[in-house]
Amino acid sequence: MSSPLRSFGRPGALLCAALVTFPYAVQRVFLDTPIESEMGTAQKIFYFHLPMAWGLMLFAMISGIAAATQLSRRSERAEDVAKAAGEVCALLGAGALVSGAIWGDATWGTPWTGDARLVTTALLELVFVAYLIVAKFGGPMAGRLAAALAVFGALDVPIIYYSVKIWKTTHPKAQVVQSLPPEMWASLWPCLFAILACSFALFEIRLRQERLERWLDEAWLALSARGAGNAEHSVPTGRSP
Repeated sequence: MSSPLRSFGRPGALLCAALVTFPYAVQRVFLDTPIESEMGTAQKIFYFHLPMAWGLMLFAMISGIAAATQLSRRSERAEDVAKAAGEVCALLGAGALVSGAIWGDATWGTPWTGDARLVTTALLELVFVAYLIVAKFGGPMAGRLAAALAVFGALDVPIIYYSVKIWKTTHPKAQVVQSLPPEMWASLWPCLFAILACSFALFEIRLRQERLERWLDEAWLALSARGAGNAEHSVPTGRSP
């Protein structure tokens, strides 16, 4: 394996882009975007909740596809991608659930309704938290089980998306987003860019850390094997000089 010690220029550029965009996004949301007539000021959390929910599903799919590749090809590179994407997925899932609960409490009067989309999203978060725990602490024999959990999580993504169409839910449908007025879209885009830029930067940093950890393990094993070989050659034969 080649050394993963490379410049962190791309993640750094993404983080800088997010750092510049976040203040502009906050300024647009709270100062330049009109207050929604039905939900009032509470609706402004939508501009941060939706990008995190979209990012959650995106990284769940990335992790699940990489885990499926890991299972079919026994690819260490795919395993690293699955782990890095799974961590970002779990982080975005926590943000989406917390922001959704705050928004729901302000709009519906309760942070949790048992809505189909809420349940399936919470299930996705739990699956990826379980995946990360199994992958981290399950030992060498638990890799296939962990990968299967990531694949199962990815299969939950289309269920989340179509849940508002299959079941009668209180959660806003996709048509609500599509019908946003231009000034609201103009505030949503910078929020989406900032959150996804930060997410992809964290993903690439964690991916490089996973590869560096694997490279260091292989280098340590090679060094240990070389040391053992040198020790065998230096064993005295018992003959007098």
